[in-house]
Amino acid sequence: MLETTGFALTKAKKGKLPMKKRVHPLIWVFMSGLIFYFIITLARQQSDISLIQAEMQVIEHKINQETEKKNELLEQKIKANTDAFIESIAREKLGMVKEGERLFVDSN
Repeated sequence: MLETTGFALTKAKKGKLPMKKRVHPLIWVFMSGLIFYFIITLARQQSDISLIQAEMQVIEHKINQETEKKNELLEQKIKANTDAFIESIAREKLGMVKEGERLFVDSN
């Protein structure tokens, strides 16, 4: 008996379906091994990425600290050139006084 479908004529055999092509078992083993390898590689890369991101955060924190320190030193450098700063250092660290000032020493 012949059946007509929209595309082609096919001949029906006595209740048997056409046989499907079977994939060789070695191909299945190879494909499974390949998929397993990719999964393991992906897991390792994720752990490496996590470690690198943690290191990046530590380094960024250090960079921010050093930037703040640099800014403080620049401000201190600007202040160091003023007469008021020089006078305050001379009074506090060197114990100097201006002419006409009296120095009081606490004897306690």
